[in-house]
Amino acid sequence: MNTTLRLGEHYICDLSGCSNEILLDSERSYALFSRAVRESGLTVVDEGFYKFSPHGFTCFLLLAESHASLHAWPEYDYCAIDLFTCNLGMNLTPLLDTIKAAFGAKSYTVRLIDRDAAFQAANRPVVHEISL
Repeated sequence: MNTTLRLGEHYICDLSGCSNEILLDSERSYALFSRAVRESGLTVVDEGFYKFSPHGFTCFLLLAESHASLHAWPEYDYCAIDLFTCNLGMNLTPLLDTIKAAFGAKSYTVRLIDRDAAFQAANRPVVHEISL
């Protein structure tokens, strides 16, 4: 029997019309993003940051629940955010709203992708217990 198992949710977020001043300050942007993710209840286990020249940056937070990343293009007042979590019961809308406000985004889009694993279910014998 073939079946699928929903293992995670992947939020793909595009923030446009962001504050150019904030995005040009990569360290401030990183701090805003990191604080928002940490305050959401997600568990940060590691992190990384890379600043491009003359501007722009990428940062990521490795989560116990998976990962969060931000890629910034200050010259376009734009940033792309990926949030992938295996905590299926967690509502990430407040986190996304916080990030949108922190970066002053005039608009944003969110696409949610379910991350599913297809597998062949093993044929296991059904064991019935009988009480006497």
